Amino acid sequence: MRPRGSNPLAFGVLGVLALAFAAVVVIAGLAGEEEAEVPAGPGTAPVATGSAVPRQTGDTEITTPDFTPPEKLDLGSLGGVAVTPVAAKRNLAVDLRYMRRSDTAARLKRNPLYGTGLMRRTTCRAPRPSAQPRDMLSYLNAVTDCLERAWSAKFSQAGAVFLPARKVYWSRPGRGPCGTYPDKSASAYYCPFNRGMYIGLSHVIEQSGDVDPARNHVPYLTVLAHEYAHHVQNMAGIGGAWWWEVSSKSRTAQDSHSRRHELQAQCLAGAFVRTVREPLGVTAARWQEVLRTEFGRGDDQNGNPRRDHGSGDHYAAWLHQGWKYARIAYCNTWSVGPSDVS
Repeated sequence: MRPRGSNPLAFGVLGVLALAFAAVVVIAGLAGEEEAEVPAGPGTAPVATGSAVPRQTGDTEITTPDFTPPEKLDLGSLGGVAVTPVAAKRNLAVDLRYMRRSDTAARLKRNPLYGTGLMRRTTCRAPRPSAQPRDMLSYLNAVTDCLERAWSAKFSQAGAVFLPARKVYWSRPGRGPCGTYPDKSASAYYCPFNRGMYIGLSHVIEQSGDVDPARNHVPYLTVLAHEYAHHVQNMAGIGGAWWWEVSSKSRTAQDSHSRRHELQAQCLAGAFVRTVREPLGVTAARWQEVLRTEFGRGDDQNGNPRRDHGSGDHYAAWLHQGWKYARIAYCNTWSVGPSDVS
């Protein structure tokens, strides 16, 4: 997520703590399913209602979007990168970060990650966090390890290169390639230049309304999953492709693509959180609280004139979309209409 008011090129993939609400959680869907829901019917995007409560009816379902991988991932000399020296001759992975300008639409709308199907359960052990920086650090490190395993498996399925994110979980102010921290408008952010996730161990709690991590750790799980989703987008070429498409266009066009980028990160975060719902105790009540605060962080709720992250309805609805279906193709915000990412 990008700190508001920052240079879009430097901060196109930076992250602000996701704290907003748009969906009433179906308790049975949150607690006991073996698999994510398998939808059937028209539409590919979450339903925004204007009331902070996405519709939950038997008549409104979602169908799997058509997935067609690019006919040829011809990335030149940078396209094939050996996964390991032993496998170099027989197992080459594509580094999706490298592309021609003519490839940007394919990276966004027909990315190989979309064809990897359901995100399976992730084995994850993490200590309970608290407001103490050392406890928050232990929690973030443990969950980041789980994120790395889950997403590296998806990239392996897609035949793509995956490198882990760099963890910058700070307790003192500092400076990185994307600017200084803390940022007054960002509790956490991702910097593509060094693949770094920047989260302040105390700052993130302050920016989250001082929600006690020992009472409900899911807001912090969600923000970490959101920032890691920006890393996923970066490694998939999505982070570079969207900016290439609009870097020379108007601020309106840039904000439009920024919304799709941020809402996709929300969806990817929701998909991951579902995979760890049992080992990390993501209860219906905790999830509903996250969605409620997510709604409040929407562009139409926070009083900021910029419209680069999405409405409260959509900011929470896309998070719940990822949770509900846990399929990467259902997070393709680049192929839906403007009204689905407003």
